[in-house]
Amino acid sequence: MNKITTILLLAISSTLFAQDPVAKEALDKLRATTKSYKNMTIGFDFIIENKSQNIKEIQQGILVLQEDNFRLEMDAQTIINDGESQWVYLADMNEVQIMEHDPEEEMTPNKLFTIYENGYKYTYVGASSEKGKRLQLIDLFPEESGEFMKINIAIDAAKNEIYRIRMHDKNGGTYTYLVNSFKSNTTIKPFYFDTEKHQGVEVIDLR
Repeated sequence: MNKITTILLLAISSTLFAQDPVAKEALDKLRATTKSYKNMTIGFDFIIENKSQNIKEIQQGILVLQEDNFRLEMDAQTIINDGESQWVYLADMNEVQIMEHDPEEEMTPNKLFTIYENGYKYTYVGASSEKGKRLQLIDLFPEESGEFMKINIAIDAAKNEIYRIRMHDKNGGTYTYLVNSFKSNTTIKPFYFDTEKHQGVEVIDLR
């Protein structure tokens, strides 16, 4: 590859992945709204799809966020994190595993709804409507190679809140979080797993 071609490709790449001002404005509003809340309780559908493998699974979940703390309740498990320790409760086994919180972990529930803040280039795709909501559509591309090659974010333009996040992996799979309920600044339970409320639970402490 000659020098002129290399420079041209670099210029095209730089243009394609420059931070889009329209996307930046939408994400800045989303960030400001999110940070204004003391806590958030988000009900969502989690959809796993891979058409080539004929896979489609749907689960329901509730995510409670407050600063770096979170509680994620899904059909088969509950994950609680207080910023220092993490509890993973497996309901069908009546077992809870306790481990130290790893702040360097790339993808955790509390990072999911702020994933756009670091490590991604973004571009504005356009606007659409869905279920009476006016949506702003933004694509994120990782600055470094990782588990996901692209992430789509749909923002409720009227409320400046996330409506949908869809992550695309390198094997053709998609992982979609579709928000169906949202509450902020409510009274929430402590971020702690209470063994006394789970009779006979097996505790595996890995700390």
